[in-house]
Amino acid sequence: MEKKGGCHVRHANQERIIREAARFARAVHEQDSSGHDWWHVMRVTRLSRLLSVMEGADAYLCELASLLHDVADEKLNASKEVGLHRVQRWLEEAGTAPADREHVLDIIGTMSFAGGSGQAMKTLEGAIVQDADRLDALGFIGIARTFAYSGWKGQGIYDPAIPVREGMTRDQYRHEKSTAINHFSEKLLKLKDRMNTDTGRMLAAGRHQLMELFLNGFDKEWGFGNERYLLESPLHRSAIARVHVTFDESAAGSLRLALRNRNRQGEMVIALPDDFMVGPLPRGREGTELRERHHWLLSRFAVSEEEHDGTRSMLIDSTAAWLTWPDQWKDTECVIWASDSASEQLGLRRLMTLLPDEAEVFVVNPGRMLSDLYPQIDYRRTGEIVPDKLEPLLEDGPVKLTLQAKSDLRADWERLLLEDGCLRIVLDGQLCTVEESHYDAFILACADAIGARDGRFLKSARVIGEVIGKADQYISDTFIAYRVRQLIRQGKFRYTGHLDAMRHYSISLSDAALAAIPDDEPRIRHCATLRTAAIELAESRDHERRLLQELEQLDPSSLYRLLPDDCHADIDEFAEQLKKMQDLERMYARQQASLQEAVMRLSDHLGPSKSS
Repeated sequence: MEKKGGCHVRHANQERIIREAARFARAVHEQDSSGHDWWHVMRVTRLSRLLSVMEGADAYLCELASLLHDVADEKLNASKEVGLHRVQRWLEEAGTAPADREHVLDIIGTMSFAGGSGQAMKTLEGAIVQDADRLDALGFIGIARTFAYSGWKGQGIYDPAIPVREGMTRDQYRHEKSTAINHFSEKLLKLKDRMNTDTGRMLAAGRHQLMELFLNGFDKEWGFGNERYLLESPLHRSAIARVHVTFDESAAGSLRLALRNRNRQGEMVIALPDDFMVGPLPRGREGTELRERHHWLLSRFAVSEEEHDGTRSMLIDSTAAWLTWPDQWKDTECVIWASDSASEQLGLRRLMTLLPDEAEVFVVNPGRMLSDLYPQIDYRRTGEIVPDKLEPLLEDGPVKLTLQAKSDLRADWERLLLEDGCLRIVLDGQLCTVEESHYDAFILACADAIGARDGRFLKSARVIGEVIGKADQYISDTFIAYRVRQLIRQGKFRYTGHLDAMRHYSISLSDAALAAIPDDEPRIRHCATLRTAAIELAESRDHERRLLQELEQLDPSSLYRLLPDDCHADIDEFAEQLKKMQDLERMYARQQASLQEAVMRLSDHLGPSKSS
């Protein structure tokens, strides 16, 4: 009973000390504007309380040390010793036990980052308080505190001329000039790997990712429209030796993963996104012709306000990229990734008009290289290729462009400018300008092939997907959607729904459209039918193979054990028929593959490019 009463008194005394410590800390930090204010103290205290529960530490000591940890901070005192003496005097006046007082002072005196040269914590409670303090330096709150502290110290947001400091002493960390962005590399990004507890490490991982996300966003905005980005980038710091260029974001994403998988340091990927397959071509990077192109795209592709905003945003990003990036590659090795799609080949030609002869330029045609390796797969553009297929091409793919090759590409761009059209495709390996309506008959034939006729309405997205999948070359969905709307206006399609987005309406061929696919000229319809058949043949073969593989998992010997003797004859029959089916499947697979190849060859002969 006496022991129980003693515990109650001790607990009450600890609660009193915690309350007084909170009042003391609040009085010290309430007016702080350096990011070490009272609310920082409260967040660290709450985190310490949670960590003490999860890790099995003394919650009282964790909470008390957390409340007082910044009272002694040398950033807020004449020196570390002055700060510690201040805390010691308060602990004595508050009546803390000598052992607790010594423990708290040891935690506070050891937990500082100190430029990365701080000591290891000696106790679990010390490890927890240090983790809690470091967690509050991470994540969104950590980002906000970083800029508050930098402003308080009179430091700038970012200055490319001020390098990141490595291996600092405590004095250098406190007094040398730095920036808010540098502070992430100098301290904050190192904290995740310096957490002491399992709980702290788990919490730090998520907050670390948020900071990386912020830094990537900051770096992207710093580079927007910045013709000196390669020299000034907060992430790369003039360390880029090679730039890889793609002409759409999908290809850029795959290539970034390929570089990461191969651990290629000092290399980066830039996307120059603009589909020059459609719309008027710009002669330069600014001026009337560029504005005319933008007007053409917006007036045809942006039906709804949402699509208008999306197209406008894409055009802004594209203009900024083309305006600022090429000038930065005069002194940096440049590798251009361009398959045989019209969009990529046009991008390659335009880029050549913006790079000087002395620029060191390499070209990779991943679609052609991979089609040679895997002839059964049609790689129509780089954006369709997965990272692991791109990885080997990083070494074997780049071919250096000669001066003559650069000149030929520029001349071809000038030729296309003079043709002054709004749709360009690849015909017999050459870029050619064709009428906007070039694919209209093919669109109608694809709609017919999948049954969007005789009053049967199919989602326009389904028809558009069919056209893209069956076309002889890559065409953007936005262009096909534009032509579908034109065909609606011409009375070739009937529709239900709203035309503000392809997913919002369905279409069916009108009688006029069926008449536009004459029986005496059926090649386009036959082409769509053949390509549909090729895909369905492959799908049916895969389905049958999967069913057979499932049946092969049924081991007859296990069936003998599971079923009575009078079922054994049926098991024998099953095994015999399965063996015959396996033999037939192998023979059928060879015949089906041959048929599929013949179908694809015929569809290639009948494709829209041959009918032009």
